[in-house]
Amino acid sequence: MAQTFPGTDPAGMAPPGNPTTIAATPSADGAGALRPLSDQRVIDGFAAHTLIDTPNGPVPVETLCVGDLVTTLHTGPRPVKWTGEGKVPATRGRRTAATPVIVCRGALGDNQPYEDLRLTRTHALYIDGVLIPVECLINHKTIIWDDQAGELEIHHIELETHDILLANGVPAESWRDDGNRWLFRNANSAWHQPPQPPCAPVLASGPLVDDIWRRLLQRVGHRDLPPLTNDPDLHLLVDGIRLNPMSARGPAWSFHLPARPNRVKIASREAVPAELGLARDFRSLGVALRHITLRQDERTEILHADDPSLTDGFHAYESDNTLRWTNGYATLPTEPFAAFHGPIELVLTLAQTTTYPDDGDTWGTPEGAAGCGPTGTRSAA
Repeated sequence: MAQTFPGTDPAGMAPPGNPTTIAATPSADGAGALRPLSDQRVIDGFAAHTLIDTPNGPVPVETLCVGDLVTTLHTGPRPVKWTGEGKVPATRGRRTAATPVIVCRGALGDNQPYEDLRLTRTHALYIDGVLIPVECLINHKTIIWDDQAGELEIHHIELETHDILLANGVPAESWRDDGNRWLFRNANSAWHQPPQPPCAPVLASGPLVDDIWRRLLQRVGHRDLPPLTNDPDLHLLVDGIRLNPMSARGPAWSFHLPARPNRVKIASREAVPAELGLARDFRSLGVALRHITLRQDERTEILHADDPSLTDGFHAYESDNTLRWTNGYATLPTEPFAAFHGPIELVLTLAQTTTYPDDGDTWGTPEGAAGCGPTGTRSAA
C-alpha cells in the first residue's frame, strides 16, 4: 500500500509576491494597551536580552532606541524608526497563543543561533529566501515550545521598511506593521497607518517549508524515540464501556452494538507526527475516516467524512483527500442513532492510520486488519 505523510497543507506554497500573512485586528476602542492574546491577536517580537547585531557589535534588544543603527542582512546599517514593548501573559504548563518558542543553539546551522533564541510563535525567520513563522518549524528537539515560560517581556524593532535583522546570529524579520501595532503597550500614533508589505514571501506551509523542516530535523542526528507501533488499537467507548471490533477487513472495522447507545466515542491510540519526526504536522492524530455506517436489517445511515456534525474530537475535513482525522477520542453525534431500536452494526471505514507511541495497553488488532508501514501513514482505501 502507498505510504503517505499526514498534515502537509494541501494549499501548498504561497507564490512570491502574494504572501500569506498573520495579521491582527485592532480593538474597537483603538487603545494601545496590551490585550489578552488569542490565535488571531498575537504580539510579535523578541524576548528581552536577545542580541541584535549593530555596526558596533551585538546589543540587547531592549537597549535599542529610535535613531540607533542596526545591521541588516542585505541593506547594511539602518536606523531604528520605532521600538515596540509589551508583555506576553504566557502560562506555565499550558500551551496557548502566548507560549513562546526557543530556537536552540546551532538549530539552524553551525553557531546559528550562537545562543538560544527566544521569540514569539508568529515571529518569522529568514531561511532560503522566504520568511517562515517560527512555530511552523518546531521539531520538538532543537526548535521547541517554551512551556515553562511565565510572563514574557517582548521587544521589537521597526525600520522605515520591513527588513532582516540578525538576532543571536539568526536572520529574523524586523517588525512589520500589518495592523498589530496596537498590541504593544507603547503603541504610537502611527498605528492607523496602512499595512506594510513584507520584504520577502511569508510562507506557513507548502513543499519548501516542509523541506526546510526536514532539513533542520536531520541536523539533530540520532533521536531517542519511545517504542512505536502500527496498531491503532481502534475501539469504541459505548456509554463508557470499551467495545472491541468484531472484525477488520481492509479499511472496514465492524462493531456490534447490542442496543441503541446514549453516547459513542471512537477511541484509539494517538500521535503527533511532528514529535515523532514523521511529518510537519502538529495535530494529535487518531485515525482518518472516510465514512461511518450504521446498519440494522434494511435500515442504513451513513455519515460521510465531510458531515458538519463531526466536530467533537474531529479535525477539519480534508477535501483533497476526502477524509477526516480523529484526535484519538472523538464523539459521534447522537442524531443518526435516533431511528434505530435494538442491536446495531457500526462500521468505521478508514482512510489512513499512522505510527503511534506504543504504550503497551492494547487488546490486539482483530483478524484481517492491515498494519501500517514502519513510517508515515497507511492508506486504507
